[in-house]
Amino acid sequence: MRFAIYVPSFGSSLGDPSVLVSLAVAAEEAGWDGFFLWDHVVVPDEPVVADVWVTLGAVAARTSSITLGPLVTSLGRRRPWKVALEASTLQRLSGGRLVLGVGAGVPQDYSPFGERVSRAVAMSEGVELVRALLSGEPVEHRGEVFAVSGVRFAPVEVPIWVGGVWPREVPFRAAALASGVVPATFGPGGLVVLSPADAARVKADFVASGGPAGGEVALWGGASLPEGVREYEEAGVTWLLTDGGARDVEELRAFVAAGPPSGV
Repeated sequence: MRFAIYVPSFGSSLGDPSVLVSLAVAAEEAGWDGFFLWDHVVVPDEPVVADVWVTLGAVAARTSSITLGPLVTSLGRRRPWKVALEASTLQRLSGGRLVLGVGAGVPQDYSPFGERVSRAVAMSEGVELVRALLSGEPVEHRGEVFAVSGVRFAPVEVPIWVGGVWPREVPFRAAALASGVVPATFGPGGLVVLSPADAARVKADFVASGGPAGGEVALWGGASLPEGVREYEEAGVTWLLTDGGARDVEELRAFVAAGPPSGV
């Protein structure tokens, strides 16, 4: 099991890229395995937002071992060719530490700008395009949302994790082109941390949809890491992501500095 810090990149404190970079440096020093950021352009009632790709570039330059990435980037909003170029650049800059989390996005990613696309189709097509563009082969694509003709990038290997709301099928449409899945489940009170049994079903759904049997399953729950880590490992979960339920940046710094769970 690997443990990661997972925080938003907006707000009066976390919207400051220098704060996020310092948290990533502290996470690496404290022994955390990963540092991941939410990815939004617009956040309702919150004008202070840090661009995730610019911030992660700074994180890559200031760290040397921690895994990093966006969880998740909306391919319909960012455009697959731009994401492929950014991912290629960040993977080379980080020395191979990038994980590219992708998803369909939420309406606020599109509606303020007058964009009208099928988010699910954009994600499925987008994953295919990103993979093709990173392969190093010339790309010809005519799809429902995107069109690419004669584009060729240098080959760079980037693991792709697909994210979305489980048990909806959208996250799994691109399973055959992904190496991991980041499911989220919501109840009346908000995000629900999956049980080991549900996590096992997520893994089974992912594999049944064409994902690799040894693929990554990353769970995030925010307030705390779930108990029974061994049970989650047995269910196929490979990453647990959290922000420790910190109410402000100083609490988050203290949580990060304490390091990941030990002896589990």
